[in-house]
Amino acid sequence: MIETGTIVTQALSTALETMAFLTILPIDEDILAPEEAIFAEMSFTGPKSGTVQILAGLDFAKILAENIGALEQVKDENAFDALKELANVICGLVLPVVASSQADVFDVAVPAIKSGDEAPSWDQFVDDRASCVSNIEGFLVAARLIIED
Repeated sequence: MIETGTIVTQALSTALETMAFLTILPIDEDILAPEEAIFAEMSFTGPKSGTVQILAGLDFAKILAENIGALEQVKDENAFDALKELANVICGLVLPVVASSQADVFDVAVPAIKSGDEAPSWDQFVDDRASCVSNIEGFLVAARLIIED
């Protein structure tokens, strides 16, 4: 069985360090769940099909956008785009790990974003056993990799 939690956490760590110079730190009990959640997901099909999902706060997504794009003023749309790009990079890192062989070919969807009432609640998302919560320099970010049978 594929250990999806380990795979997505390693991919998240690699993606953040490479593209945004951000690091996963030990969980601190004083960190609060994000108030304004943004949900990004990217689906893939092929020998294995599934979805990479990320739930993070708007504040984290703005820092992500600032680091990726070297932006001085970050708009909400920049934050949404940065979270979609993070989902894209994580998916790209996950696919070779879940592939059965180097010859496997996957089709990937365009990353999608949901915010406000359209996004899942933090508690609902992290209560799923497949979700992994990380402290990314003081911000809680949850991610999960869902592999369909």
